[in-house]
Parts: sequence; C-alpha cells; structure tokens
Amino acid sequence: MRALFLGNVAADTFAGIRGELPAELDCEILDDPIDRALLPAAAAAADILVSNRWFAEFPPAPRLRLVQSVATGVDLFDLASLPAGCAVCNSFGHETAIAEYVVMAMLTLHHRFFEIADEFRASGSWASSWVQSGTPHGEVRGSTLGIVGYGRVGQEVARRAAPFGCRILAANRSPREAMFGVEHVYPLADLDQMLPLCDTVAICTALSPETTGLIGAPQLALMKPGAFLINIARGQVIDEDALYVGLRDGGLGGAAIDVWWQYPSPDEPTRRGSRHPFHELPNVIVTPHNSGWTGGMVRRRWGEIADNINRFYRGDSLINLVTTVA
Repeated sequence: MRALFLGNVAADTFAGIRGELPAELDCEILDDPIDRALLPAAAAAADILVSNRWFAEFPPAPRLRLVQSVATGVDLFDLASLPAGCAVCNSFGHETAIAEYVVMAMLTLHHRFFEIADEFRASGSWASSWVQSGTPHGEVRGSTLGIVGYGRVGQEVARRAAPFGCRILAANRSPREAMFGVEHVYPLADLDQMLPLCDTVAICTALSPETTGLIGAPQLALMKPGAFLINIARGQVIDEDALYVGLRDGGLGGAAIDVWWQYPSPDEPTRRGSRHPFHELPNVIVTPHNSGWTGGMVRRRWGEIADNINRFYRGDSLINLVTTVA
C-alpha cells in the first residue's frame, strides 16, 4: 500500500507521524513547490492521499481509496476528479486554539487594548485613563456574543466565553441543542433576527454554497453601531467590499480577521489577504490564518491523521468521514 503526502503541510505531518505509521506502508513526499514531473507517477501509484488540496488539473489517481485532509476544510479538493468509492476525511484538533483566539480577540476589541497600549507607548498619553477623566473602554461582561456556526468550533467558543458573563446566542444551518451557556440557537435562515442583538459576532461556520456571501452589506447594516466582528471561518463567508466600507466608515466598531479572500502563491509569497488595505485600519486586528496554529493543535491533528491511516491500513472504520465519492 502506498501513501502520497502532497504539499508542505502534508510533508510536515509525515515528519511528525512517521513513527506512528505502519512499517510496511510505502510513503512518498512531494513538498511545495510540487515537482510536477514526479506527480503523475506518484498519483498513479497512491492508495492514500494526505494533503490539503487536489485540483482538477492534477494527473489521474485511479487507485485512491482514502483522501485524508490535513485540515478541517475540504473545499480545495476537486471531488469530481477523485475515483468513485474514495473516502474523503478531514481532521480537527483546532477547536480549543481557535476558541481561545476568538475570546482573546473579543476581549482585545472591547477593551481597546491595542489602541490604548500603543497610544501610551508612543506618547505617554494618559488621555484614556481615569487619571484624566478619559472615556471608559468596554468590557465583555453583560455584552451579547453571537456565534454564526454552532459546530465544533462554535460550541467551544461558547464554552470558553460563558465564564466571562456574556449573553450568548448562536445560529446554525441544522438544528442544534443550545449548550455551554447559549441562550438560543437560531436557524441560519433567521440570522437577521440575531444580528441586531449582538455586540460581538463570531463567524465560525464552514464554507458552503449556503454560507458563501452570507454576511453582506444588508447583514452588516443590521448589526449594532460600534459592534465587533471576528472571522475565523473563511473569507468568502463575508462580502469583502462591504466589510471594508463598514470598518473604514465607522458603521462597525472593529474586527479581527484571521481568514482572507486571497492567499500567497509561489509568485507572490507576501501577497496581502485582500484587495483592500484592512491592515491600515486602526480598528482591525489582522492575523495570517493562524488562529488555530498552536503546538497543541498540531499534535492533536497529527494524532487523528495517523489514527485514520492506521485504521484504513487495517480495514477498520474511519473517523471524520466527510463523504465518499459517488
């Protein structure tokens, strides 16, 4: 049996789990940039693909029976180009790290942490302090947090936010029981009812046709003046132009953005995440899609991937099955 580890994240994964894989499993690693001369033979021989993408223009891989994503999202896999009967699985382990990021960003935005700290560092100004009767900053106790997407990450966000004394609401595509301090779970179709109630909105939903462009200018206009938005889902869930205008012109109080509308490429390794200069807005925290990239997450995710490869090798049932290609 042969496994192909494709891309830099998959190559790192192999280095981390090689001692946990079956000794008889033949593994080939094609790191980024992918050697296109070697890819046809590697794809043709692979029974297992470990990667974060598979594009339609890639060569045929007729023997594939397991596609193991090194991430949670599988939107970069062209399922139509995979052979029928191939199981597609994803991996998790990121919930704790991302939930901590969301709570950290919520606290930072409400407390105007960076703004005040930078002001004091730069000029020694006490203008925001009680010493000079400055305008008080916010706190999260008593505020309302709305979670869009009440799956693994959304539930962990609620679990972590509840001890801070927030009122917590959620919206989800499928019916979910309200847990972990959540007061009510709205159907996603009723999102417009939830948004006006929220002081902070955390976007935690998976990207799908239903959620692409879910948050546009009409939804942003429904949010409270000065409300905060945190996106750890996918850039395409939010209308890029509308969000920039809302943050630039003051409709929104601020945002923390960890996921983007465009990403680096070999030709543009430092490509910005948007056509708009979000990084120049003082009320925006920008991070490079690393909210879940902690040492703990990496180890948990490696464990799941190694477990699934071993299950497949033994012929046991798989974990984290997303779909089987028809």
